[in-house]
Amino acid sequence: MGLGVLLSYLLVCYLFFYCKCMKGYKKLSKEEDLELEEQLKCLNKPTVKSITKYGDIYDCVDFYKQPAFDHPLLKNHNFHPEMKPTSTPRRVSPKKKSRIPKLDYKPVRIGLEGGGCPLGTVPIRRTVKDELITAKFHSELHASKVNPLDVPGFPGVHIQAAIDYGGVGGTLSVWNLPAQASQYTVGRIKLRNGDESIEVGWTVNPGLYGDTRTHLYIYTNASQSHCYNAQCGYVHLNPNIPVDGALEPVSTYNGPIYSITLSIYQDAATKDWFLKLFKNGTDISLGFWPHKIFTNLGNTATQAEWGGEVFSPPKIPSPPAGSGHLLIFEEEDTPRDAYSANSHIVVNNTIMDPPDGVLEISDDTDYAVSNEGDVGGDIHYLIFYGGLGGST
Repeated sequence: MGLGVLLSYLLVCYLFFYCKCMKGYKKLSKEEDLELEEQLKCLNKPTVKSITKYGDIYDCVDFYKQPAFDHPLLKNHNFHPEMKPTSTPRRVSPKKKSRIPKLDYKPVRIGLEGGGCPLGTVPIRRTVKDELITAKFHSELHASKVNPLDVPGFPGVHIQAAIDYGGVGGTLSVWNLPAQASQYTVGRIKLRNGDESIEVGWTVNPGLYGDTRTHLYIYTNASQSHCYNAQCGYVHLNPNIPVDGALEPVSTYNGPIYSITLSIYQDAATKDWFLKLFKNGTDISLGFWPHKIFTNLGNTATQAEWGGEVFSPPKIPSPPAGSGHLLIFEEEDTPRDAYSANSHIVVNNTIMDPPDGVLEISDDTDYAVSNEGDVGGDIHYLIFYGGLGGST
C-alpha cells in the first residue's frame, strides 16, 4: 500500500545540502534582496489591529488581503471569510470495546488573547527581513530532504495505493523537546500525491520561530512552490487561531498529557483541502488549500502518514523525537510514549481506520515507531513514535 506510518531521521545527502544552503543565504545578491523586499510587502499587509503573544506580533489583516491571494493562481477567486466545506466526513464503523485504558489527556490551549481578530480579518504573523530569509531557508531545506518512503529496500513502498485518500487525521500528544537553532523536531500528519504534499502538526523549530516553544505549523509543497505556514497559497479563515501559534501546556513524561486533534479533509464538491481542529466537541475550520495551487493533489491523495521527524546538521547530535525517550512498546504507557490516536483516513467521504499493510519506517536506530492498530474505544487506531536522538 502507499500508506506509511513514518518516523524520519534525515540522511547524509540532506545534511550536505544544509551546509551548502547556509553558505548561499549568508550573502544575498541585489536581485535576491529586491525580491525579499517585495515578498515582505506581500506578507506585511495593512492591519486593523495587532495582537502580541510571547513577543510575536500578529496583525489582523483583511481576509481578502492575506498573503494567499498574492499567489498567481488565486488572483481571480470567489473565496470569502465564511467559507465552509460542502460536506463533512462521517465515521460509520462500529466502536469496538477498548483493550487498553482510556487515554487521559487534555487539549492544548491555542489562540490569541482578547478574542482574537475582528470578523472578516485573519491573524498573520508580522515578519522582518531576517525572519523571511530564515523561513525561505527552512522551507527549501524541508522540501529538499530525502523522504524515507522513497528509499529502495522497503517492501511495497513504490506501489501506489489501490484507493484514493480524501483526508487524514489524528490526535497527537504535544511535547516540547530541546532543539538548537539549526535543528527541528515535529509530530504531524501528512498527505502526499507524487512530489506534492501537505502536512500539519506541532514543532519545536528555533530557527524558524526564533524561540524554543512548541508551535502549530503547516507545510505546503505544491508543484514548484513550498513553504511553511501562510506564505504559499494556503487560505486562512479563523480570526482567533493563527496557523503558527504557540501551543500550551505541553505533555510531561510520566505526567499530564496534552494533545491536539487535527485533520485535513478534501471537500468532495470543490476538491479544496480543508484544515480542521477539533476543540470542545466541535470541528473548527482553520483554513484550506485551494485545489488549483496543486497539480497532483488537486485531484486526490495517494499516501497518508502519521509520526515524527527530526533534523540536525552534520556533527551536531540529533534532537529527540516524540516524548524524547525510547518507546516502552506497551499500550498502557501512553503517558510516556508520544502517540497519534484516532489515526484515520477518509475514503468516499467516510472516516476509516488505515487499511492492512501499513508501513512502519524508522531510518535511524535512535528512533522507533510502533503501529498498535485499532485498540478500540475512543482511541481507535493508535501509533507510538519517538526516540532519544543523539546521532551525528
